[in-house]
Amino acid sequence: MDQLDLLKKDWKKQEEALPKYSFDELSQLIHKKSSSIVKWIFIISVLELVLPHLVYLFVDYDTSMQHYKELGIGNFITGFYIIFYIVIFYFIFRFYKNYQSISANSKPKELMQNIIKTRRTVKHYIWFNLAMVPLVSIVILHSTFKSEEFLNQLPENFNMAIIWVISIVVIVIITLLLWLFYRLIYGILLNKLKRNYNELMSNGNEVLQNV
Repeated sequence: MDQLDLLKKDWKKQEEALPKYSFDELSQLIHKKSSSIVKWIFIISVLELVLPHLVYLFVDYDTSMQHYKELGIGNFITGFYIIFYIVIFYFIFRFYKNYQSISANSKPKELMQNIIKTRRTVKHYIWFNLAMVPLVSIVILHSTFKSEEFLNQLPENFNMAIIWVISIVVIVIITLLLWLFYRLIYGILLNKLKRNYNELMSNGNEVLQNV
């Protein structure tokens, strides 16, 4: 018997020693894991909303709004905040509903559908947040760069294109860093959900083939 046959024999012994789960038992196990993952997605989204607002304990909000009004974008910033919070609270609500759905429904088909919905919701949430960064930044910078206070501080015949190029580069870097943050935090959880989905799919197909 050569080394390959010995190795195959050893693998077979190891497989026989592993615990065997039925599809229903595996489904229940994946259901618990998926429920825990979605719960963490909900918790992280709430923390992501609450923690940055602790900054307002150290910043004068009225002074900031007065500055935006002087730039002529007070109404834009107010409207942005209203829309932003409505959308963010909607996503948090969707995360909570996804958690409820996955916790309540343990049937494999429904669990797989809820995993797909959760992954889609998280991706939409990430893209919304990423889109807001360049949008708001460019509006604020445009208003700042054309203000008399800012222009009076520049040397004569200074090329504004240089400032815009530097500003765009900084915005891109900030957006990429935010994307990496989401990729790290939510990406790990989404990959775990994807593995759970694939596990259900592959084992479900095996059950159907053996019927």
